[in-house]
Amino acid sequence: MGYVTVYCAWGEAEAQVVRGLLESSGVKCRLRERGPQSLYPVTVDGLAEVQIMVSAEDEPAARAIVASYRGRGEGGQSEG
Repeated sequence: MGYVTVYCAWGEAEAQVVRGLLESSGVKCRLRERGPQSLYPVTVDGLAEVQIMVSAEDEPAARAIVASYRGRGEGGQSEG
């Protein structure tokens, strides 16, 4: 079973919010960070980007949850 990226958050805090939304809806996910951990919440050219990944089977449900999250004016970007 493969994993697909459904959202890219600009930091660990936002990634944990999205992860919580997905998991509270029964969608298991993984987080993948693209850069080194830092004490400072600074994003430079995607270095603090965190990808939220779900199984291909859960992708449609996850995308609907992410769309609802983004519809509230939250940050980050969806992958598609």
